[in-house]
Amino acid sequence: MSASHRLPDKFMQDLRSGILNPLLQEIRADDTLLMGLRGSYISIYYRGGQLLKIEAGNDGYKVVFDQRYDPSDVLAGRLARHGCEDVLKRRLRSIDDVVTLVEILSELKRLMDRHKKVQTGLEREFQQVAARVNSRSKSSNSSHYFITDIEHKYGEARYDMLGVRWRRNIEHRDHKCLVPVLFEMKYGLDSLDGGSGMVEHLSTTLRHLKDEHFRSALASNLKAQFNQLSTLELLRYERGSSLEEFSPVDNHFQIVFVLAEYVPHSEKLSGILKRCDDLMAESARDFESAGLQVDLRFASASLCGYAMHERTMLTTDQVRTLLDAWNA
Repeated sequence: MSASHRLPDKFMQDLRSGILNPLLQEIRADDTLLMGLRGSYISIYYRGGQLLKIEAGNDGYKVVFDQRYDPSDVLAGRLARHGCEDVLKRRLRSIDDVVTLVEILSELKRLMDRHKKVQTGLEREFQQVAARVNSRSKSSNSSHYFITDIEHKYGEARYDMLGVRWRRNIEHRDHKCLVPVLFEMKYGLDSLDGGSGMVEHLSTTLRHLKDEHFRSALASNLKAQFNQLSTLELLRYERGSSLEEFSPVDNHFQIVFVLAEYVPHSEKLSGILKRCDDLMAESARDFESAGLQVDLRFASASLCGYAMHERTMLTTDQVRTLLDAWNA
């Protein structure tokens, strides 16, 4: 099955050494920016929101900036002062066009910084922080997880983050060292339950994973994103001298909840853990008959931070033990 999120060779070439290279260089140098690969286009994220969409076409690359971030209509005047009022209206056809775009990114960021959607969208901003720490920071070279995408969409499926558990010491020899991981970020107590809470999300994810077509597409997209991001030098890890692509391991998946700003004295999580256990038990026979291993984990910090390690991924029982210790 082909990967819906794999960039075409021409797009990759333009990023690596063609007209889009100045943009790639800026993303490598700017820790506040994150690139998402979308097949026919790329998304550039800033503070969890889409800063730019760059879409391939027959006549250059189309640039899209969400004008809702400019409710007062001040951007045109600012771009005019830069001498490039039409930079977001014309297609990118040369390196000079892209250099001009890079030079005005600060104006776009400035608008987003002041927009209410960004200021109140802490969950999405934390997603990008987690993605950066586990993909491009100094910590990513020693952590066990990499985030390959945020706001990932495939069919009806929507996931806050998509990533892999890097099994470098086990399957590295045959290049099958990527365990697919579906992440869900929950910020604060109010996000834990209700219609879009943890139990509903877990139920939906388990249903997706029972679908062989979904699993195959997930593995294909993860492989494409991990290897293309690696080629673009947007992942930091000990690759070694291998030039071959790395692949997902067979029949192993993880579901990981990332609970940001949880209040230790709250009792809300206790009941949710029981319902999560029940859902996993109900699905166990289906997964066993399909030869699948599906793990449910909760990300916790190594004292403090967002770097994800195998030893700090907690089972539901380990989370209960932690809650008991907090409330002792």
